[in-house]
Amino acid sequence: MRKYHQEKVLELIKTLSEAQRELARLKAEQNTRAFIGLLADCQDFALHVGQYIDKFEGEGTRTVSLLEKYCDILYYASVGADKGEDNTPHIDALQEQLREIEGSVKTELKQSKIEIAFLPYKASMWDSCESIWVAAKEDPECDAYVVPIPYFDRLPGGAVGQMHYEGNQFPDDVPITDWQSYNIEERRPDVIVTINPYDDSNLMTMVHPDFFSKRIKDLTEMLVYVPYFVSMDDVDEHFCKCVGVLYADRVIVQSDKIRQTYVRVLQQFERENRCVGMFGNVEEKIVALGSPKFDKVVNTKREDCDVPDEWRKLIERADGTEKKVILYNTSLAALLEGNEKVLSKLRDVIEVFKRREDVVLLWRPHPLSKSAYQSMRPHLREEYERIIEDYKRQQIGIFDDSADLHRAIALSDAYYGDGGSMIALYACTGKPMMAQWLESSTLADGNVLLNTVHDDGEYLWGSTYNFNGLFRVDKSTMIAEYMGIFAEDNVQYLYLDCVERDMKLYFAPYYADYIGIYDKVKHAFGKLEFHHKERLKWLRSGENEFFNRVVHYQQYLFFVPHMYPAIIRYDTESGELTYCSDWVNHVEYAAKKSPHWPKWQQTYDFDGLLCPGGQVVGSEIAINLYVSNELMFFDMQTLTYQFYKIGKQEERYFGVCYDGENYWLAARKGNYVLKWKRETQTYQKIVFSDDVVAESLIHYRALVYSHGYVWLFPNEAGKAFKIDVNNHSIHEASELDLPATRELGYLHVKRNDNTIVALTRNAVLQWDMMNHQHKLQSISFADQDYDTIMKLKFTATSKQLSKVQNVFSAIYTDNFVGLNTFLDYITRFNLFPFTRPRVEKQLNHCREMTSNLDGTAGQAIHTFNKQSLLTATGGKR
Repeated sequence: MRKYHQEKVLELIKTLSEAQRELARLKAEQNTRAFIGLLADCQDFALHVGQYIDKFEGEGTRTVSLLEKYCDILYYASVGADKGEDNTPHIDALQEQLREIEGSVKTELKQSKIEIAFLPYKASMWDSCESIWVAAKEDPECDAYVVPIPYFDRLPGGAVGQMHYEGNQFPDDVPITDWQSYNIEERRPDVIVTINPYDDSNLMTMVHPDFFSKRIKDLTEMLVYVPYFVSMDDVDEHFCKCVGVLYADRVIVQSDKIRQTYVRVLQQFERENRCVGMFGNVEEKIVALGSPKFDKVVNTKREDCDVPDEWRKLIERADGTEKKVILYNTSLAALLEGNEKVLSKLRDVIEVFKRREDVVLLWRPHPLSKSAYQSMRPHLREEYERIIEDYKRQQIGIFDDSADLHRAIALSDAYYGDGGSMIALYACTGKPMMAQWLESSTLADGNVLLNTVHDDGEYLWGSTYNFNGLFRVDKSTMIAEYMGIFAEDNVQYLYLDCVERDMKLYFAPYYADYIGIYDKVKHAFGKLEFHHKERLKWLRSGENEFFNRVVHYQQYLFFVPHMYPAIIRYDTESGELTYCSDWVNHVEYAAKKSPHWPKWQQTYDFDGLLCPGGQVVGSEIAINLYVSNELMFFDMQTLTYQFYKIGKQEERYFGVCYDGENYWLAARKGNYVLKWKRETQTYQKIVFSDDVVAESLIHYRALVYSHGYVWLFPNEAGKAFKIDVNNHSIHEASELDLPATRELGYLHVKRNDNTIVALTRNAVLQWDMMNHQHKLQSISFADQDYDTIMKLKFTATSKQLSKVQNVFSAIYTDNFVGLNTFLDYITRFNLFPFTRPRVEKQLNHCREMTSNLDGTAGQAIHTFNKQSLLTATGGKR
């Protein structure tokens, strides 16, 4: 018998003992009628106790036999009392019989097994506790019950929708106990294991109210919460203070690092809400033992998986060989954050796989995706479902909406998709992985992705942002020829700008340690060293981000800093470097006088010293300050400078252009542009209405003046605009619009006399302002360079990722390598970047990410639960 039920029986026996004392009193008072009535009540009560024992122990127990004998004594005492006989012997016998019954309850009905109830709700989340159940099931001292509980959809606005029950979707080897037949109030299991922390606070689903954590906590000795998810590194703080965490007696987390986060957040929650100790001892409550989800990954083998026939038809070729299977995971977090971008990315990815014959896409969306679209993104649901229908109808790949996540992991050869639990689980397989970036277009993978550009009339020259290569682009064919690589230790975002002087290209170093040089005549790379001054401590922390622009004036090159504490002048004739840094003190003073200091100090909003861009007028260059509402005019002839405050102190600007009379600046925060006259220090504000620009103008990359208009090049904004400098009217600039292929916007805008070259992530815009001609074209690799460039991409990315300290950061992303490139390496290049050392590094990160990665987390958790229960109950069972 269960301990709870045994204690209840003992309480009932105690009630009978109290009735015995009342019988003795009634006998002494010779109140025969009341005496006989109480004897009858005791008999009915004893029969009830016997039935209660039979219900949980079955018939034939010695304790019930003793209760039956007790009822016999009650009968004889009643008969004797009716005849007026002395009942003293009967009362003594009843007392003795109760002592024997109590002893039998304590010995015969003591708990022999611990009862554990597992309360999952979605079958697809069963892996969150399956290995704990397996350990409990195989423990002869335990009775384990799997009781799937119903859950409800949440409708838009939070209303409760349809109820679902998935008890029939669990694996065949899992015996299911129906939730309506398992009376949790009566059974009072010793341990309850839950995987849902939300109760009614989830916006997508809600478990049945009968199983809210606050309620079931009182129906068990120990409520154990095991998260239904795993994390790559740490956990979002909101998970740490969910109601299911608060009411649980034990919370099992995957690592010591995550445990520390839970403890810190819960202790802060207790202090803020003045409830220290109300939800138990936080230090004891949170325990790091790993996750059953990792057990499932480790213990599931490909050969043990049942593969549906329709899957086999897509995987197997006519000759019996198999295509590589790529698991594509789409998560809830990306769905909710990305909105329309998610749907565009889905179409792109599906199109890539549709074009390839050597791989099969196994798309597995998060199990709650449809619920999320219904309750939280209803305006996108129809389009999402249409994408699924088309994917299935055209048999492009496998669509896996089954509850068996681990079959997909075991069957696949590589991973592609969003972050979250799935990427953490897959990392533990050691197989190749790539994370998708919603902002990148997978269809442009074969294109050259430039980060700088220089137009020499015949060719475009540029360095790439994702590895340290230099390309020469034929403007007539837009085919990029690989010219070689810069000898740099860093490999990403080396340079942000370049200029030409005497047939040499000079590159402004951003992450690069040197000024890059390429001699177009000798086809040779060179470098120009500069003094690495100590980084300014008052700027946000991070890597060195030296210069964002280089300007050519007479025989000089001026390198405009991002965070480097000087403007460097390089004399191309003498080779002399001059460091102009007097102005830096003024910028620091302005920063610390800003009303936003120091809140913005460690943010990208407080990003550096001088903003990218600037406007050259004569010998001066006008540049925005990041930290204040000032515009700096730096004279390249005299190396002197002036600062002008424009507008209110709290305002700041980016981008500057000159129309011959006025300077134009766009607000970093707000929907307006300033028209400022230097001579009079006066300005006008041109405001964009919310129905024209819904977001801040910071989502625009640059301002350019041309032919009576100020043009705003979009970065993360949806549309381009132009402003008439005379009447200030605002118009959409369709000339600058990007095609509906999810281009992010313009990343770099370079003006050279009457031409502009503007880079997007996947293409380049050439604008002949004199002839009003615009061309937006993609740049493609030369065929002979493809394999070399692919290897360079992976080598550069691997080098960059070797610096990071967690699994997620050590995974390739498709904005740097590209999906097609990734697939080529899996199918064509024998997994070049996925060498054994890299696999070992990936697995070592995983071992730091979770405890018990050898597949034994479930056993460890069960053992801990069992020992904790015994300790809490004083070793009694």
